[in-house]
Amino acid sequence: MTTTTPTLIRDLFLHPHPTYTPAAAAGAIGMSVEDVEGWMEVGELEGEATRDGVVLSWAELVSFAMGFWEQEAIEEALGTDVAEAIPELLRLCDLEVRIPRMEVVALEKLAAREGKSVDAVLAAELRDLVSAQSEWLGTVIPGFASALAWPY
Repeated sequence: MTTTTPTLIRDLFLHPHPTYTPAAAAGAIGMSVEDVEGWMEVGELEGEATRDGVVLSWAELVSFAMGFWEQEAIEEALGTDVAEAIPELLRLCDLEVRIPRMEVVALEKLAAREGKSVDAVLAAELRDLVSAQSEWLGTVIPGFASALAWPY
């Protein structure tokens, strides 16, 4: 479906364009134009109509790409430039937890079924949790609201 390369990641995150045509968006994320147009048709990518045709904003394209590129791969590709590209509250960090074995096995099975890492599956679930609590968290964590809204 997609080709993830450090070069594509670095270019998209470190050399953003305000907007991308579907063809340029396809090139930027390593998909075919037909795939990008298909994602637009089903509403996963929202384009903006202009007099020159439909374009995708950088924020829309980055948000979409982060849905299928593993964040670990993104941060690895960005290297020391990660601080320039991704807000501090959104960068990966380590967390050690103790949870029941059943939940660990369930996370492993879910991750395998989705073709993702356990980290990615758990991060998506935790994002839903913090999104549901965003009003309160925004009052107790400086920069939380803007991090939650990034890249928009």
